[in-house]
Amino acid sequence: MAKQARQYCWVSMPPKPVKLGASEKTTLQEKITRTIEATAQLKEKVYRLAIRGGRVYLYTLFEPRHTEGAVFTVPLIDGKYIEYPLGRLTLYDHKGEKCSADWQRHNGQWMTLHKGSLLDCISFMEQEGSNWFCSG
Repeated sequence: MAKQARQYCWVSMPPKPVKLGASEKTTLQEKITRTIEATAQLKEKVYRLAIRGGRVYLYTLFEPRHTEGAVFTVPLIDGKYIEYPLGRLTLYDHKGEKCSADWQRHNGQWMTLHKGSLLDCISFMEQEGSNWFCSG
């Protein structure tokens, strides 16, 4: 019986998000907040930001239509709103030149919709990504 040669293939791993210090997180949060305040749609949609693990999570509030007698797995804010992730910005460098705009699918997995600079990804979320990020 002849011995078969092993087959090797190269797998490309996606880049890891950059690690940010406390001062970098503060500066980044101020920059993103100013940029979002200058937009029309995102300003109305984004409720709060959270920076964790080199990623900026954008949260929005949703008011359920029928709350009487409904049981929610997430506690309601002020008895009226549910908070859920609107989108995510993943940073791959400290300067904000390499970034991706991500959207969370119904199964909890994140899907990258756009790659570019930080400001480019935010403008994508505002304009072309309006069907993903600003609908409903």
